Amino acid sequence: MTDPTQTDLDKLLAEAALQKPSVPTDLMARVMIDATRIQPQSPTALQQGVWASILDVIGGWPAVGGLAMASVAGLWIGVAPPVGLDAMAAAVLGSPETIDLFGEDMLSNFTEGLDS
Repeated sequence: MTDPTQTDLDKLLAEAALQKPSVPTDLMARVMIDATRIQPQSPTALQQGVWASILDVIGGWPAVGGLAMASVAGLWIGVAPPVGLDAMAAAVLGSPETIDLFGEDMLSNFTEGLDS
């Protein structure tokens, strides 16, 4: 119950698989010359360390300097916030809300083993 057109197609594909493609030698020579021209000449890219690779990905020393400055500024603002920051944050974000997810007596079941 096979379709005869499918068996013909299978035979045709089997014959095509047996044939070796022929590439002119001058074309292959030009391809190989072009490939050697494009490849890097020195293996220095492979010999980079991990930190050098990370530095390249980030964007070099100027980007690392910017990241360091932003980190110091964030630490400074976090440790010693400016005077008006609380009022400005409340005005922009609204007043803070506290939601008790577990209820007031969450630990009431565990008071038996606690020393008072």
